[in-house]
Amino acid sequence: MYHQYIVLPESLSFSKIFSVKPEPLTTLWFMLHEVPDPRRAQGRRHDLPLLLTLAILALCCGHLSYEAMEEWCQNYQQELKTQVPFLSGHMPDATTFHRVFARIDVKVLESVLGEWLQAVTPLRIGEGIALDGKSIHGAGIHLVSAFAHIAQTVLFEQGTDIKGKELVVVPEVIKKITIKDRIVTGDALFAQKTLCEVITDKEGGYVFRVKGNQDTLEKDIRLFFAEPPFGAAIETYTTVNRWKGRIEKRTMQISNGLVSYLSWPGLNQVWKLTKEIKQKGSRTVEQSVGIARIPKELSDTIPIAQKVSECVRGHWGIENRLHRTRDTVFNEDHGTIRKGSAPQTMAALRNLVTSIFHLGTVRSFPKAQRRFAAKPTELFTFLGLIEIQKQYIYA
Repeated sequence: MYHQYIVLPESLSFSKIFSVKPEPLTTLWFMLHEVPDPRRAQGRRHDLPLLLTLAILALCCGHLSYEAMEEWCQNYQQELKTQVPFLSGHMPDATTFHRVFARIDVKVLESVLGEWLQAVTPLRIGEGIALDGKSIHGAGIHLVSAFAHIAQTVLFEQGTDIKGKELVVVPEVIKKITIKDRIVTGDALFAQKTLCEVITDKEGGYVFRVKGNQDTLEKDIRLFFAEPPFGAAIETYTTVNRWKGRIEKRTMQISNGLVSYLSWPGLNQVWKLTKEIKQKGSRTVEQSVGIARIPKELSDTIPIAQKVSECVRGHWGIENRLHRTRDTVFNEDHGTIRKGSAPQTMAALRNLVTSIFHLGTVRSFPKAQRRFAAKPTELFTFLGLIEIQKQYIYA
């Protein structure tokens, strides 16, 4: 797999679907065996790894509901029988998916998927890990995800039934991922001393915005940059981006001049970002401030202001590459799955498909879904199922 999610022009890509030739995910099938089946063995017709694999295959082809999954299983029986017969046989119906997914121990499922994704995702030293929450519409569940900025995979996700409990869940999410020599990013909600202390204890870094929820802290930082003390060292990093007549200038200023005064866990920098946008004769200026801890090992390899600027910008990948994908590609906000743990189970599977598409450098999710629906052999190969079938043959 690759350190960075890459989208190349079609002329330079490995295929119409993949930018780079992907490696088969042969460990996926075996990983699913670690999820405990909630049913008793007596009378069980479909094993849980089989149901989960068929659901993943259906999602990869754009079949999003239980009824659509049943149709996928029926439509591709012949392909399953001839190419991956260990998945063939009596196909489950929509009721089976509905009944089993509602009873899965979703905490164990999230833990198993998270451990596997972390094992197959090659994170860079200093890579940002974004924290953010998303509600499942109509299900009363709020999910907090840890999302890699560059690899663009979900490293771990945990749910809660109340949106205001994000701050309770986040320390548990942090404990489940490796953050040493990496930087955790988040919006103003996560600028809390207890969370920063947890991150510091695990030898990680952090970059958080500061707003009204930390009113005194915000005022102190804004005043510092508005009226810098004599001799205060301020480092600056500027980027200019042009796109379709829109010019965006981003100026990041950082300083360690407030560190001793604020007495904040692990803090070694405060920052101010000024974003100037010019478009169609208009000009707007936005300013935001925040706090940061950049481990010394990282500050020796790249200017700190540049690293903080990249982290602030990279954080919004969790909105664009994960939450938006779940809503627009997988239609999550309009889903009708509500029973038991099924909404959270399906969200975990959507995260999994999103992550393996990014790991495989899929160029376009909708195109990939149409391609896999038309040519399931390519999907079986991508998920490593063809290789697994060979192992069963020669075992």
